[in-house]
Amino acid sequence: MRMNKKTLALILTGLISNNAFAALVEKSSLVVDQIQIGKMDGDTEPAQYSVMFNFHNTGDDINKWQIGFYMPRSFYSLAAQNINPALEMQVCNADGGCANLHYVKSPFNAPDLSQGYFTVLEPISSFPLKEKGRYYIRLAHSNQWPAGNVSALPQNLFLISNNYTKNGVPRIYTISTELTQYSLLGYDHNQVETQIKDKLTANWQNSQSFITDSLPGIVPQPVSIKAVGSDGFTPPKQLTIHNQLNDNNSVASLWAQKIKSDWKQKKPVLIDNDSGANTGIIITEISDPKSIANSPEGYRLTINADNITIETLTQTGAYYALQTLRQIWAQNKQTLPSVTVTDYPRFKYRGVLLDTARHYLSVAEIKTLLDVMASQKLNTLHIHFADDEAFRLGLESYPNLTATAANRGLGQMVGPNMLPQNNLDTTNLTQQVYPLANSAYSGSYSAEDIKTLISYANANQITIIPEIDLPGHARALIKALPEVMVDPNDNSQFVSVQGYSDDVLPVCTYGTDISVGNQFTPTMNTIMQNIAAQFNNQSTVYAVNNEVSVGGDEVSSHAWTNDTSCRNEWANLSSLEKSHLFFQKLAASNRDLIFSGWQQFIQNESASLGKNIVAANQTGHVWVWNPSSEGVGQAVSLANNNYPTVLAYADKTYFDLAYTPSMYEPGFTWATGYSDTYSSLSMAETASKTQSKAKNPQNIVGIEGTLWSENLPSFDHLMYMALPKMPGLAEAGWSPNWVTINNKQLDWQSLATRLGCGETGFLAYLHQSFSVNYRGYPHGISRELPDDNSLCSSTTASN
Repeated sequence: MRMNKKTLALILTGLISNNAFAALVEKSSLVVDQIQIGKMDGDTEPAQYSVMFNFHNTGDDINKWQIGFYMPRSFYSLAAQNINPALEMQVCNADGGCANLHYVKSPFNAPDLSQGYFTVLEPISSFPLKEKGRYYIRLAHSNQWPAGNVSALPQNLFLISNNYTKNGVPRIYTISTELTQYSLLGYDHNQVETQIKDKLTANWQNSQSFITDSLPGIVPQPVSIKAVGSDGFTPPKQLTIHNQLNDNNSVASLWAQKIKSDWKQKKPVLIDNDSGANTGIIITEISDPKSIANSPEGYRLTINADNITIETLTQTGAYYALQTLRQIWAQNKQTLPSVTVTDYPRFKYRGVLLDTARHYLSVAEIKTLLDVMASQKLNTLHIHFADDEAFRLGLESYPNLTATAANRGLGQMVGPNMLPQNNLDTTNLTQQVYPLANSAYSGSYSAEDIKTLISYANANQITIIPEIDLPGHARALIKALPEVMVDPNDNSQFVSVQGYSDDVLPVCTYGTDISVGNQFTPTMNTIMQNIAAQFNNQSTVYAVNNEVSVGGDEVSSHAWTNDTSCRNEWANLSSLEKSHLFFQKLAASNRDLIFSGWQQFIQNESASLGKNIVAANQTGHVWVWNPSSEGVGQAVSLANNNYPTVLAYADKTYFDLAYTPSMYEPGFTWATGYSDTYSSLSMAETASKTQSKAKNPQNIVGIEGTLWSENLPSFDHLMYMALPKMPGLAEAGWSPNWVTINNKQLDWQSLATRLGCGETGFLAYLHQSFSVNYRGYPHGISRELPDDNSLCSSTTASN
């Protein structure tokens, strides 16, 4: 392919998440005129839509070519599974000449081309793109649902010539697009904006009325906060923390550094264990533990003119009291008001899932996330280390695993995917450079990285639970160890929800000598043992030793349907039942481990439990991700059968979903069009509903917000999706339900007031403390308030 001088540009890409990726960027001579997405002629089914690319060639003739792009939809066809059975793909010129396009897929043992949401197409017969010629590409009647917003657009378009680099990587030529060139057919901007405004107004009007008082505004709202006098506490020039609770001064040492910095103490904050001290900050055992519900995380914090007293049962309670003290100080930086705060959590599990498989985050970035979580008294980070797109956890027994499985891009075994385009990402205010199809995108966590993260998390009272997704969502692992993970007896045809046709483990060989069974079985056992060993012996109050999450979700119903290794007890089982039996056998072979997973790890697609499943007494947690319309029943069934159940209903606390249905708002929309702070807070009410239906409500142990990272290419984007939703989750998980819910009304007005309008409030506190931005920065929560609301009347921010 010949390129003239105007079409060449050489750019060395920068850094993303402290993860270097370099790519040679050469611009194509193809210029996009318009891209239309939506319902077109012949799209008669609800899920059907079409895409039309209109473009022209400003350079020389291009004789042999392929075109590629990223779009979170699959263009693979499999009629047996009703995946795109009517899909038509063509390229046509202005004279009406057309050629059908072919979906270009590599053999599994070769570097990837099309897979998942990454598509490469080529004409099935010669179809040169002539100089000055005008063309359109038509992808008609896909049944994978129309795009709803900027995240779902076809993006990062490129052309592949028949040239390759020295390393055998296909040479690509980028095709530039701007948001103005896209058209979502049927999208009515004014109508959507009106709906959003009406929703924000309804949220406000249907919540508890709130009148601002003089008491400090704490997030999450404590059980009780009362004024106890008029004289406040003024820090002395020499401050001492007296730990009378025990001789473990780790929490006091951590906070001594923070207090010195926050309070601008010139002298170091001292620490002792003086049982007779009555000045400074005193940490002591609470005499009436019932007042904090006997909770190891509870505390009573009393501030008066003479001292600050923290009464608690554990160092964890002291830590949370000091978090509250830090918020009070941020609002009163000269003299702390005399108050008594009595506090303890509603749920013992208050978590966030972080997906590092789709997009890598550095250790430093995860530490910042931990800081933000800890400030809101969230206590569990559930890290998703492995999925179809990557396996990022370094394992002692398989040191070369991440060399393949933690890297992706054209020319690599794991191909490019999850490629949001930087100038289409409305959170990318600095126009940070994002990976392209030919970028070498990589990142993994060594044993030393994990030690660092666990130490930092545990010091901040956060447990880390590791997760690798099995037996589906396992493509990166399979690509890295094909001699162990690929069963030649399996000729099943399927497509996963994310568009993969080869992402399941050879489960029917586990524990047998059939096919790869003799290798697969010990490999899986060793992987599980290696992971458990890395995350063992955490020091937090609710840490579960030897806990590993195996995911267990979204196995295609057509997996293993043509696998001759599935004999005997496996023969007549559905795909989900085979998944259940695999986990049961894996657990039986590793009785020292505690297994966790999503609801499909234990349940059928309905709320019923599977026949062959891991027992409740060998289960750490089961997370329920379905929207609450289905999820409530599933959670109740799990709880009634004594499984420790965590609510992560997608319509409530999937942080990666879009705040609103605006086409300019990033995030998926499959579970709800309004994944905002009010939605996260509403989990308080939905959790109460779930508990009320359960015979064993004590087994509903908590709630979780998720940061699935398909659309989170940078830490700034992640924080945009997490904040201010996370404080809503924290309030729902910590504050008592009689605070968050009153007469079926949420305390949204109160929370919004405490979050603030930018210069003050909790969002400003997070920004000042940890240098993180949030959606709506620097105007606080104003984007989630009605236009006529007086709370942030001086703030100008559009919805």
